[in-house]
Amino acid sequence: MNLSILSLAPYKVLPPKTGGHLGIVLIHEYLGRLCTDHLACTVDNEPRQQYSFRLHPVFPADPKRYIPYNNYHTLLEIGRKYNVSAIYCDHPYMSLTAMRLAHTLGINWIMRSHNIESERFRTLGKPWWPIMRSFERFAMKKAAGLLFVTEEDASWAVQHYGISREKCHFIPYGTTLNEKPTVTGKEKQQVAAELALDAAKPWLYFLGALDYAPNRDAIVYILDEIMPRLNDRGLTYEILLAGKGLDEQLQQRISATPNITYSGFVNDLDIFLKACDVMLNPVLTGGGIKTKAVEALGYNKRVVSCVSGATGLKPEVCGENLRISADHNWDAFTNDVVTAINTPTNVPASFYEIYYFGNIAKKILSVIESTSPKRH
Repeated sequence: MNLSILSLAPYKVLPPKTGGHLGIVLIHEYLGRLCTDHLACTVDNEPRQQYSFRLHPVFPADPKRYIPYNNYHTLLEIGRKYNVSAIYCDHPYMSLTAMRLAHTLGINWIMRSHNIESERFRTLGKPWWPIMRSFERFAMKKAAGLLFVTEEDASWAVQHYGISREKCHFIPYGTTLNEKPTVTGKEKQQVAAELALDAAKPWLYFLGALDYAPNRDAIVYILDEIMPRLNDRGLTYEILLAGKGLDEQLQQRISATPNITYSGFVNDLDIFLKACDVMLNPVLTGGGIKTKAVEALGYNKRVVSCVSGATGLKPEVCGENLRISADHNWDAFTNDVVTAINTPTNVPASFYEIYYFGNIAKKILSVIESTSPKRH
């Protein structure tokens, strides 16, 4: 395809340090394999490998990057030089800039909504969420197309923001795998040796940025609600917590608790995921799709989740690999853990049809093409 697009992502995403960062990078990596994707980002990005997209460090690495029309003329020069056909905008923050660029260039712009930002701020107790709600509504109404990571978010925008259903598209967080990976068993033996764990036990895990409040809360639920119930059932297990940023108080508590290990940052995620058996996903706040749940299912892992943590997942393509219980119903959650441990893992092929990044990128391009004005 000869399509050329200008993408606005005013963040430091290279190297990616969170699931959100990685999601942005992978979307544009797979888009860049299908078209010419010019990614405008902040000046502090550190590309440590070659990517298919063309990186343009435009925005300052400070809050000034969110000022409307910041570096507008530089972006306009990029758009004209490369004859871009559409503007792609991550989050609503750059919507005013995207709108003006699109108007000047005579093209349309689309926005990817990673979650309903105003609702995320509201659930996190941020006092400025009503301001974000007004701005977010305005941005969504002006965009030619909207890409939502969950169908629930799309329905919410239709109901509360009055957005036309026709311009809402389900574009989830994805996986780089297009089929179930091969697991040899050596992966578990390797991790067991590194962490001094018993490879014969079922391994339950939670993985994420642990300084993010919803993830920290999830660890507290694991310690206070889930582990006592597993112990009451007499279950043999080991829980692995992985990720950066866990506070010292929780680290000390985990060190003093049997059957749970904090491994810190995972250097080889492929080996770690192949080694583990069941993902615990007791996440109740934060909004959007839980990227690590998609990642786990892509690795053909069983996922036990609360309703809130399963937002954005389509149970009909996850098969028996996904078990969902009501929020705060820890008895049901524990029952699902026990069932998951004893259930053979077999994610359906239809999961990859929807969640493989290559297929996601094709769908984004089809949205761009369908919303682009015809040039004569």
